[in-house]
Amino acid sequence: MDNLNLDVNTDLLKAIQGHADGVSFEGKGLKFNDIRLDEIELKTDDIDINPLKVLLGEVELDHPINIQSRIVVTEVDLNEALKLDFVRNILYEFLTFHTETSIVSIYPKNIQFRLPGNSKIIIEGEIILDSGLEKKPLGLKADVRLESLDKPIILDGFKCNTPEGIELEIMVALIDKIHKLRKLPYFELKDTTLRINRLKVQQGSILLHSQINLQQIPDNIPLKS
Repeated sequence: MDNLNLDVNTDLLKAIQGHADGVSFEGKGLKFNDIRLDEIELKTDDIDINPLKVLLGEVELDHPINIQSRIVVTEVDLNEALKLDFVRNILYEFLTFHTETSIVSIYPKNIQFRLPGNSKIIIEGEIILDSGLEKKPLGLKADVRLESLDKPIILDGFKCNTPEGIELEIMVALIDKIHKLRKLPYFELKDTTLRINRLKVQQGSILLHSQINLQQIPDNIPLKS
């Protein structure tokens, strides 16, 4: 961890009662579940925790909290994150879609992202296409441009390498799934709702502005330097 600043807006009486009017957090080089974040800024609204639970070594929210976040992830850290099983499993869950005849899932086996600038993302590597009946390896390279969440994703180039080819039905369903994911107002994970307000693809990094609603603080968040 390169740098960490924490500011808790409260007074002594409120602190004893487990209340804070807000918390601001800034860090650089922070690791969350083995994912390194180059920069992170978090600002919460008021927080109430159960002070008795704290004495027992537990942190429990008395009500959900809203968090405004700004996160920068570098190309190197993004590619390291894509090697983690839990990240691959999340992508597998989000990239499961229906065709007219089956349910298809995509599992990223060996994927690399390059961020050359000008809002471009180059995705290259191998995925597993699982139709339930068979698992088909697929090598691919895609050049896409994502200027903002308000504008469509532009596909500048796409190549795939598989001896048997891909059914048109699957490609149409996949494009439709990606379009729907981009249009989602929020994403839901355990005890957490995430809304991405702004996404900017920069040279060598991605900038995310998001709003998070947290029902409870997870009891297994490892923060590493």
